[in-house]
Amino acid sequence: MGAARLLSRAFALLDRMVGMICGLALILVTAVIFLNALGRYLFSFSLLGGEELARLLTIVICYLAAASLVRRDGHVSVDILARMASPQLQRWLRGAIALVGLAVMLFLAKASWDLVAFSAGTSQRSTTLPVPRYFFFLPIAIGSTLMALSWAEILVRAVLDRLTPLPALETGETTGSETALAQTEQASDVALGPRK
Repeated sequence: MGAARLLSRAFALLDRMVGMICGLALILVTAVIFLNALGRYLFSFSLLGGEELARLLTIVICYLAAASLVRRDGHVSVDILARMASPQLQRWLRGAIALVGLAVMLFLAKASWDLVAFSAGTSQRSTTLPVPRYFFFLPIAIGSTLMALSWAEILVRAVLDRLTPLPALETGETTGSETALAQTEQASDVALGPRK
């Protein structure tokens, strides 16, 4: 139990760090794009490397935040069938999804780390930013590695039956379209009188 708690705390700390990095990157992207637009339209100049920096920071935000969302079940998913299934079947489905996610992210992590190593070996530099070209591939490698770790954690929790159960679908629940139809019928009854 001590190792599981330590691992959970490490992931929580990592999530906080990723959140802070992504928040800072978002502020920087906003500032760079704003200053570039302001300079271009008001003063006829733009920041050298501003667009490339915004692109690099956007890659950082996307891949690091995606890793954090895996752990929180924050990605968009179609879970209606899983929510209707028994808790035991949910566990198997979510474990299978974690296994596929882990395999895909391990492949992406390997390919992206290979690309980082190759790009670093060529000593290529960015076109307008004074940084090595592999900086653009590094967030993908780090993010896919973190996502692989997150999928592995979910897989282990599925095997150990420690997953938080999905909320069950309630029977008799009305959908948004049924509610809208009922409200429309009520409004027409008020305006035109009850139907016979």
